[in-house]
Amino acid sequence: MPFSKIDGLIFAQLAYLDFNTFVPELKSFTRGIPFSKIAEQEDFDRLFPLERTAEKNLKLFNAVAFSKRYGKIKVKYHQNIFMPEYDTQFCATTFILPDGDALVAFRGTDSTITGWRENCSMLYTSPVQAQVLSVKYLNNVAKRLHGKITLVGHSKGGNLAIYAGTMCSGKAKEKIIEIQSFDSPGFTEKFISSSKYLEAEQKIVKLVPEESIVGMLLNNTDSYRIIKSDGAGVYQHDPFLWQVEDNDFVNGEKITAGTKLLNESFKEWIGKSTPLQREYFVDAIFNIIEVTNLQNASTITDWSENLKNNREVFYETIKELDPETKSFLLKCLGEIFPSIKDTLLTDTKGIIKKTISRIKPKKSVSE
Repeated sequence: MPFSKIDGLIFAQLAYLDFNTFVPELKSFTRGIPFSKIAEQEDFDRLFPLERTAEKNLKLFNAVAFSKRYGKIKVKYHQNIFMPEYDTQFCATTFILPDGDALVAFRGTDSTITGWRENCSMLYTSPVQAQVLSVKYLNNVAKRLHGKITLVGHSKGGNLAIYAGTMCSGKAKEKIIEIQSFDSPGFTEKFISSSKYLEAEQKIVKLVPEESIVGMLLNNTDSYRIIKSDGAGVYQHDPFLWQVEDNDFVNGEKITAGTKLLNESFKEWIGKSTPLQREYFVDAIFNIIEVTNLQNASTITDWSENLKNNREVFYETIKELDPETKSFLLKCLGEIFPSIKDTLLTDTKGIIKKTISRIKPKKSVSE
């Protein structure tokens, strides 16, 4: 079978694996290592960070490594940059297909607080550091590849794939066949109306599930394909739950009303607020996370779990905010998550609801 969107999603998911000790780095000129050889390493279980999808990623890797279709594909040019002090999380890997063409996969947001902090910074600044690094990576890789290139990425990885494919050098652009973006956040209207984006637009394929939340953030275009997922709500973001039939994804009907409402509310908030106000909002949120992170968790998941035991600290932290900041946070949350806010909160829903009920802002933030 020819290369398909399902292949693209598989590699976008494989980009989440920890290839650091197995795959040649970007600066290396080696031929790369096949999946089948990686599977022979005694410590190959180090590929799978202890996260929610670790077991699924292990099954996926085994299916890939021992298959005729993927087993001989070579993995190379791995680059992983993680700098908490600069709120930077970036990772990309190149896969060499049997016909000599290449697939460049950008990793999406991992579960680290640093990764999510950088994601949120897209609300008020452009480009973020990961986007800058994606262009640099693609330019360097394209110089070393002789065949055509397909760019892929899930979540933030899809955003990086589009950004890199749009902003890369002319020589790199000539090699790009397609840019596959899987439920990834979008860009500002200024970016998508730029000449460079319009030039690359015909190569971009964006897929989103019917209840997409991440893929609708900062979305300023109707150019996307809707697909079906077995998940509900935020879990539709999980690629392992996307429906497949006859070597293609199952088409969805339409973006749900709840998702449209969230997207419209978010876009309205973006339009009303200044970049400085949005930065203030993000800083306030992550300052709360930092203060209540008593166990020094490195991931949002662990912080959320620990929050159940740190709820009094959480309450006190909110109470100690100055009235202006407190009011501004509630104002923003109320504008972004209007009538559907309760359905979007998961494990910490009870804590957040109780906290909101305890807060009585005294004045509004200055415009």
